[in-house]
Amino acid sequence: MKSVHNRTRGFSLIEMMLALALGAFVLGSTIMLYNRALAMSTTIAQRGEMQQNARTGLSMLSTDLSLAGAGMPTGGIQLPNGGGANPSFFGKDATQSYILNNTYPTGNYMNYVIPGPGSGMRTTGPGPNTDSTTIIYSDNTYTGLYQYPLTAMAADGSSITFDARTAPAITNAANGLTIGDLLLLSNNIGFAVGEVTSVNVNGTVGLANLDTLNVNQTGATGGKVGAITNGGCGAGPPIVPCINTTAMRILVITYYLDVPPGADNVRYTADDGPPRLMRQISGHPPVPVAENISDLQFTYDIFDTNTGIATANLKDAGMSLGKSPGQIRKINIWLTGRTPTYGSAYGTRGFQYTQLGTSVSARDMSFRDRYN
Repeated sequence: MKSVHNRTRGFSLIEMMLALALGAFVLGSTIMLYNRALAMSTTIAQRGEMQQNARTGLSMLSTDLSLAGAGMPTGGIQLPNGGGANPSFFGKDATQSYILNNTYPTGNYMNYVIPGPGSGMRTTGPGPNTDSTTIIYSDNTYTGLYQYPLTAMAADGSSITFDARTAPAITNAANGLTIGDLLLLSNNIGFAVGEVTSVNVNGTVGLANLDTLNVNQTGATGGKVGAITNGGCGAGPPIVPCINTTAMRILVITYYLDVPPGADNVRYTADDGPPRLMRQISGHPPVPVAENISDLQFTYDIFDTNTGIATANLKDAGMSLGKSPGQIRKINIWLTGRTPTYGSAYGTRGFQYTQLGTSVSARDMSFRDRYN
C-alpha cells in the first residue's frame, strides 16, 4: 500500500527577502510622498499667511497716506518756535521714542507727510535701517468735538475749557479726549496745536508744558496756543467771551518696523519675536498692525511750485536739497513680508519673502493739474 505524502511549499529565504525589500520600498515611497505633501501644504499655508500680512500692512499704510492733510489747513501749521526746544511731535510716547529722528529740522512746521529715511529699526543685526513715515490728518471719528463751545482759554494757552453741559462729555469712553491726544485750535487769529496733558469732567483740558511731544511751549515766541488766545477769555472778572474758537482732534500717525526682544531682552538674538509693522498715534503707545514684515522703504515724488520742476523717487522728499515735505505729491511704498517660520522647501532653506509695492497720491495736499 502506497503512502500519500502532503507537501506544503513555503517561501524560500531569497523570496522572503525580496518581498520584505519590495514592501519596505513601497512603504518608504508612501511615507516620502506623504511628507512631501505635508511640506507642500505647510509651505502653501505659510505663503498664504505671508501674503495676508503683507497686504494688510500695505492696505493700512495706503489708507492713511491717502488721507494725509484731510481736514487740515492748506499748506501746514506753524509749531512753537523761538525760546523753546524744537517739537518732537511724532514717533514717541510717554515712555520712549520709536524712531531715530522725530524732530522736524526746518522751521518747526507741521507738514502732513514727514519722511523718515533710515530712521526705522534694523530687522536683522547686520542689516540696514528701515524707513519710517508720519502722516497727519483730522480725526473724522470725533467730528462732534466741533459741538463743544469753548468757554475759557488761559492767556498763556496752558488750558482750555469746553462747555461741560454738552453731551456726551468730552471724557466719554467711546471717543472722548485722552492724555496724549493732539488738538488743533483755530480762530480768526490763526491756528495752533496743543497736546492734551489732562482732562477734567468739568470740561477743562490741560495743555501744560513738558508734554510728551513738546508742543506745549508757553515760552515760545510764536506758533504756541497762547498766540491765538487774544489774552485769554472766559473766567474773569471781567468775563471775556471766547469768540469763534474751535478745537479739532488730529491724528499724527507714524509707521515703523519693530523687532520685539525675547526673554533675554536683547534684540537680534535667537529668541526675538517676528519683525512687525507698528502704527503709533500722537502721544499714545504704538500697536502692531502686521507681523513678519521684514523691510519697509519709501520714496517721494515732489513738485516745486517755484521752479515748476517735478522730481521722482526721492528718499527724503528733497529735504537735503532744501525742499519741503509740503511739496510731496506721491508716496511710493515697498513692503517686504516673510513666512512665519524658518524652514526648508524644494531644496532651499530659510525664510521665504514677498515684496509688495504701490504708490499713493496725497490727495489733500497741494494739487497740481498737470494738463494745464
